[in-house]
Amino acid sequence: MTKSKFSNALWVLPFFLVASCSASQLDKAEIIFKCHADQPKSIDVVISKMDNSFKLAQFNIENSKFTNAALISDMSKSSYHRSLVTEHSMTFTHGDSEVIVSDYYSEELNMITKETSVTIQKNGKKEYWLCDESGFSQLGSIEDF
Repeated sequence: MTKSKFSNALWVLPFFLVASCSASQLDKAEIIFKCHADQPKSIDVVISKMDNSFKLAQFNIENSKFTNAALISDMSKSSYHRSLVTEHSMTFTHGDSEVIVSDYYSEELNMITKETSVTIQKNGKKEYWLCDESGFSQLGSIEDF
């Protein structure tokens, strides 16, 4: 009986090691963009950075998860700056679809405006979400690539 319990413990041990290694890899991922919005429909987007690569880690629209993030074929980042205005954006492309995440900061007209947003372009149609106050962005800290 003791031998059986010991062999079962040895059998389960590798699964715990794999799980702990996977968890430690997730801990190394840095979230650089996060957005939640309820209008025009519910959306949740998370972009993470791991080992100098960027991943669309979470992409849910109306509780439907986009699970084929590996199919994204291209990614680009752009920055725009003029006096009192700065905007950073990152675009993920898959076929004729684009997911654009951006942050916008303005001090024009003596008003401070700080916004994070998500835009989806597909088949010539655009959908736009302005993230709620839980959204944040570190896109400005990324060197252009």
